[in-house]
Amino acid sequence: MADALVYVAGTLGAFYLLLVLAFWIGLHRLQPGNSDDCPTVTVVVLAHNESRNIDACLLALSVQDYPSDLTEVIVVDDRSTDDTACRARQWAGRIPGLRVICVEHQRYLCPKKNALDLGIRTGKGELILTTDADCRPSPGWVASTVRCFAPDVGIVTGYAPLISAGGVLQGLLALQGLVVSALAAGSAGVGFPLTCSGRNLAYRRSAFNGVGGFEAIGHILGGDDVLLMRRIASRTDWKVRFNPEIRQGVPSIPHPDNLFRRQVRYQSKAIHTGIPVLLLALLVYIFYLMLAAGAIFSWRHPAFWPPLGALLTVKTLADGLFLWTAASRFNNRRTMGWFPVLELVAVPYVVLFCALGAFKPLRWK
Repeated sequence: MADALVYVAGTLGAFYLLLVLAFWIGLHRLQPGNSDDCPTVTVVVLAHNESRNIDACLLALSVQDYPSDLTEVIVVDDRSTDDTACRARQWAGRIPGLRVICVEHQRYLCPKKNALDLGIRTGKGELILTTDADCRPSPGWVASTVRCFAPDVGIVTGYAPLISAGGVLQGLLALQGLVVSALAAGSAGVGFPLTCSGRNLAYRRSAFNGVGGFEAIGHILGGDDVLLMRRIASRTDWKVRFNPEIRQGVPSIPHPDNLFRRQVRYQSKAIHTGIPVLLLALLVYIFYLMLAAGAIFSWRHPAFWPPLGALLTVKTLADGLFLWTAASRFNNRRTMGWFPVLELVAVPYVVLFCALGAFKPLRWK
């Protein structure tokens, strides 16, 4: 029995190593966009009580180097109780095509999908770019994203770093942001996109309409980005591409508020991503679960420490190589200072939050 458990754990460890290696290869396959098309663009900015941040976001959008006559910016005020909408309207003279709309009706259970859908239906652009009001898009964000839309590309994901303000929690959240971007880039690079961030996401209106928008996923609390991307990737012929131009990323600050609820919501998406991704996630989860169980079991049976130590060492080296490559490519090596802490908490985090995320997630906000 014991030998069988070691064999299963070792097999899952080998699978995990090959998976990380595939994503590492994917990072090296990324190429910048070179399309010279100039389609119309709708930038949808989601804002909920963002009066402190909306000015900086709109300032960043006001200096984009994409033609202003091809760009419209739509700020969706999602039930704010502050003066977010009022402050946004003050930018009408500085951003041609700026519109501020307020959510008045709930079409979907998920508030963010509801707000996004309203902004998308209000706009007319061929391409839809999404971000949040607490983000600071780089001046070339729109132009570099548009360049990635080759004729066969339907959705473009991008680098969305979280900039730590200091402290352990902020540092770990910033590293989590790096992990998401690394997985988005690596998986897209091998043609099997797994994740993305709605802070830096773009898709063709035709691709969005082709999967029925949010109709099939509007009842799911979360996944306005990942679930939409997976539907486009799995149900259409459109390709998903990651924009590797890191200087044109969309940075924002980590949100330590409502941390437990946020983490459960983040991990609740996997069960809705389709059978291939779900099977992949399940195998990784079982591997993590065996690592956690093995650590407990080894206290009573010391003979299991060597194989457990070997698995943990291989996992740490694989994770470190992958994330260091991503951090180097994204010019964000400083965030890797928190990597040892991440490896200490990764196994219990995955075991706990993925299990909680499999159940109905907590309310949005």
